Amino acid sequence: MKKLFLTITLMALVISTFAQLDFGIKGSFNSSKFAAGSPLNYSYSDFVTDSKSGYNLGVFARIKGKRLYFQPELLLCTKSSITNSTSVAGLAGNQKVNLKTIQVPLLLGIKLLDFKLASVRAFTGPAMSFVQNGSSISSNLPNFEPQNFKKNIWDWQLGAGIDVLKFTFDVRYEWGLTNTTEGDVTKIGFADKGKTLTISVGFKIF
Repeated sequence: MKKLFLTITLMALVISTFAQLDFGIKGSFNSSKFAAGSPLNYSYSDFVTDSKSGYNLGVFARIKGKRLYFQPELLLCTKSSITNSTSVAGLAGNQKVNLKTIQVPLLLGIKLLDFKLASVRAFTGPAMSFVQNGSSISSNLPNFEPQNFKKNIWDWQLGAGIDVLKFTFDVRYEWGLTNTTEGDVTKIGFADKGKTLTISVGFKIF
């Protein structure tokens, strides 16, 4: 109870230092890669991963101070990639990853430039993803053994953005802190840490 009370008190003190709160909706286009694992008769250099497009839709809040801000988001995300490979025996195949999640980024940002009608900012922070039904890994590679996605996946995001009136634009890069799947890494079908580039546009409702 003491730890919980201390945490709530610290959060209240932090929030009380901010003067404004924005709330809005946003949509994003993303391009992702998920590396395949290395089975016994393949090497990592045999794998070539092609990025595929996906999207994010959701809401965001921005608690603002004079220069710093805290921005939590709640997003529905889809990501995908395809990995082509050739074994030492000359057998070719591919692995397809389709990942659907509810993602919660927790971003800390700073305002770099402030003009009358626009401002430029930078931000970074962790993002937690909850894997949803419909996520899948498929392959026509020999000895393919499907793996299970983890329930929770952690990533780190870094980006920059610009606000113009009620519109907000940003570009961010996201890389995996945890593997996306559970299982034996020596089996084909292992989807490793993901990498994602995202371009988004949002609108502040208030």
